Amino acid sequence: MASLEASLDQMSAFWNSYGSVWAVVALAAILIPAGWFVYNIYFHPLAAYPGPLFYRGTNLGKISQQMRGNITNKIWELHQIYGPVVRIAPWELSYASAQAWKDIYTGSPTQKGGGKEPMPSNIIYGADEVEYFGAYSVMFQSEASEHNRHRRILSPAFSDKSLREQEPTITKHVAMMMQRFRENAGTPIDLVAWFNYMAFDIIGDLVFGEPFGCLEESKMHPWIHFIFANLRMMYGQIISTMGTFGAALKTLIPAHLKAQVHQHAAFARTRLSHRLSRDPSRPDFMTHIVPHVGRPGGLTPQEALANAQILIMAGSETSATLLANTSFFVMTNPSAYARLKSEIRTAFTSEDEINFSNISKLRYTLAVLHESMRMHPPVPAGIHRFAPQGGAVIDGGWVAGGTDVVVHQWAAYRSECNFKDADRFIPERWLGEDARYAGDNRDVFNPFSIGPRACIGRGLAYMEMRLAVARLVWSFDMELMPGCEKWTDQKTWVLYEKLPLMAKLTQVVRE
Repeated sequence: MASLEASLDQMSAFWNSYGSVWAVVALAAILIPAGWFVYNIYFHPLAAYPGPLFYRGTNLGKISQQMRGNITNKIWELHQIYGPVVRIAPWELSYASAQAWKDIYTGSPTQKGGGKEPMPSNIIYGADEVEYFGAYSVMFQSEASEHNRHRRILSPAFSDKSLREQEPTITKHVAMMMQRFRENAGTPIDLVAWFNYMAFDIIGDLVFGEPFGCLEESKMHPWIHFIFANLRMMYGQIISTMGTFGAALKTLIPAHLKAQVHQHAAFARTRLSHRLSRDPSRPDFMTHIVPHVGRPGGLTPQEALANAQILIMAGSETSATLLANTSFFVMTNPSAYARLKSEIRTAFTSEDEINFSNISKLRYTLAVLHESMRMHPPVPAGIHRFAPQGGAVIDGGWVAGGTDVVVHQWAAYRSECNFKDADRFIPERWLGEDARYAGDNRDVFNPFSIGPRACIGRGLAYMEMRLAVARLVWSFDMELMPGCEKWTDQKTWVLYEKLPLMAKLTQVVRE
C-alpha cells in the first residue's frame, strides 16, 4: 500500500512539475495551425480569391489530390465551380484565361512603376537538378539573364535550318517504326510503347548522335526507365515543398527510386562523355552546343550535362504522349478518322512522298493534332511561375509577390467559357468552317507555352508528330482493342501515367 501511495505521489509531483508544460505544448499544437488557418482564410494577401475553404486555409487539400494522382481532374472541377481563377493552396493561384497567359508568361504591369516584369520560373520543379547534375538546365533557370544565356546557346539547334538538316534522321526512325508495324500487322500492339521507342530513338540520335536502339531491339533502353523514375522524383520534390507535412512526405520516397535517379544521371554523363570524345559523322544538336562548353559566356560542363538530360526528357515523353493521344481520339471518333484518312491518302501516292515539305500542306491533319492537344494537353498542370517581388496584376486582379501562379491547361482547354462543346473532339473548330465554333477563345490554347520561356522544341515536336501521323494513317487502318475505351482516364503526376493503348493495325492494300 505504501508503495502504491509513493507511486501516486511521484506521478503527482511529475504532473505538478511538467504537466503545465505539456498542456501548453498540446494547446500550441492546436492553436498555431488553427491560427494559420484563420490567417490564410481572412487576412492573407490572397484572401479575396475564391476556392474551397480547406484549400485556401492549408496545403493538405492539394497534397491529398497530388498523392492520389487526381490533381488535374480536381483543379478542373474547382474551375467549373469557382471560375477562371481559383486559389488551390494558401500561396497558389490557378488560372484558365487567355489574359492570364499573357500576364504570367510574357510579363504583367507591376507595382514598381507599372512596367513589364517577366515572372520567374518556379525552380521547385527542378530542385533536384543541382544535386544530380551540378547545375540547372535551361528549363529551370529562374534568373532571366541565366536562362537567356542557356537559350541563346541552345536555340541554333532548333532553328528551321537545323531541323531541315535533321530531316533524314527523323524520317529514318519514323520509317523504322512503320516497318515494325508492318511486321506486327494484324496483332494487337501497345501504341504507347512503340511511340516511346520512336521518340526516344529520335531524340537520342539528335542530341548524342546515336539512337538508344529501342526500335532496333523492340524494347525500352534501360536509361528510359531511369528517366521515368526521375519524373517521379520530381513529383516527390513538388510535394515536399507543401509545408511541414509535405516535407515529411519526402522522407517516404523509396530508396530504390532515389537510386534510379542516380542511375539516370550516370547514364547522361556517360552518353555526353562519349559524344564529346568523338567527331560525329553528321551534325547533331551537340554540334551547336559543344563549341560553347567551358568558354566565357558559354556553358559549364555541368550545365551542358543538365541541358542534355532535359532535352532527352522533354523531347521524348511529350512527343510520345501526343502521338498516343492523337491515335486514341481518331480511333474513337469515326467521322474525324474518315476525314483524316481521306486527306492523307489522297495527298500522296507513296510513303516516300510524305516529307516535311509536303506534310505542311495537310490542314486537317494539323487540326487533328491541335484538337488532340486541347483535349489532352501534354503538360496537363501547366507551367508554374512566381509573381515577381512587389506583386503583379494577373487577369485584372492584384497578386502578391511570391505567389505560385499557373495557367492550368487542362482546366482552360476543357472550359465551356473558352471552347464550345469543350468535351467533344471536333478538329473542325480549328479550320473556321463551322460557325458554331467561331466564338472559341483560341488565344487560351498554348500547349507549348508563350513568352521568353516557351518550349524551345516546338518546331521539332510539330515535325515529328506530323510526319509520324501522316505515315501511320497513310499505311495502316487502326482499330482500338476492347478495354481501352477509357484510356484517357489517367492519373497525373508530373506528366501522365499512361496505360497501354492496345490497337490492331491492318496494312492498307493498294493496287
